[in-house]
Amino acid sequence: MKFLVFEYSSIYFQENIISEGFSMLREILYDLDVIDEYSVDYLINSKLSIDNLSKCRPITVNDNLNEWLRCNIKSYDYIIFIAPEDEHLQYEITKIIEDENIKKIASDSTTSDICSSKIKTYNNICDVLKIPTLKVEVDNICSDAISEFIDENKTCIIKPDDRTSSDFIYKIHSLTEFRKIIKLYKDENIKVALLQKYIKGESISISAICSRDDSKIISINSQQITEQDDNKIAYNGCITPLNHPLKDEIIKTSKKIIKQIPGLYGFIGIDYIIDDNKIYMVEINSRFTTPFIVLSENCSENLMKIIIDYCIDDKWSSIKFKDNGEFYKGDIL
Repeated sequence: MKFLVFEYSSIYFQENIISEGFSMLREILYDLDVIDEYSVDYLINSKLSIDNLSKCRPITVNDNLNEWLRCNIKSYDYIIFIAPEDEHLQYEITKIIEDENIKKIASDSTTSDICSSKIKTYNNICDVLKIPTLKVEVDNICSDAISEFIDENKTCIIKPDDRTSSDFIYKIHSLTEFRKIIKLYKDENIKVALLQKYIKGESISISAICSRDDSKIISINSQQITEQDDNKIAYNGCITPLNHPLKDEIIKTSKKIIKQIPGLYGFIGIDYIIDDNKIYMVEINSRFTTPFIVLSENCSENLMKIIIDYCIDDKWSSIKFKDNGEFYKGDIL
């Protein structure tokens, strides 16, 4: 089989997320490089390189990714890629692949569209605990509703509806603080925001592998979240896998969510906050996420081979991890 592999920030060289994105790309390629029956090309910016690959072949692409894909992907059997949901980037790439009728190990475009918006995701999921949320149109603010929401919940989180990373997520306590963040959002061309009740609890995620008909929850991961001096909430990394006391309930909740979004496919993640044994869903990431870096390094088998076999042939191999590990933003290669 002939695979094309790429990761968005490793093509456009977005330094603010290169640590995570580039590290995920590297781990995927390290796994694929030792599988004799696979032929693998990968796309990468000319400023970057990946050492210690013997078979995977680099193709330099610095920009115009979508144009390159339209012209070249017909020569591949499968596409494996990572792209942010921001500004529908993941959706647009997925649509190009689907329009060219090329197979991919990634979620479909409809699912990408749903998961690119946190409020759309919430609206498509039922029978799980969700954080009380108010949708805010940044250019059309209803101050009364917002003031009532802040007064009722005292401490809130405000975040963009359609951004991938933890950039622009803040804790606020008043309408004055809210207006300050909205001004920032306008400057950053953020159109829709979410105001949510602040849940003081444990931030975790799960990593899952989804086939067309089933899913396997392979790990529970801690999320290392910090609050900075300006009340900005930042994601700093993960520790995985965890042996969590609520493991069975977390797996049950995750399976329920995945069944309601049938287009999820390949490696995906779901974020939660746990408070007083209550499991609040936060969002779905319909793509490879940061814990893959640690899981791949510590898997007793070839994790990408397991993913591909399960997704393509519905063949499952049990997964064991040699140990838990950690990844922190800034752990550049």
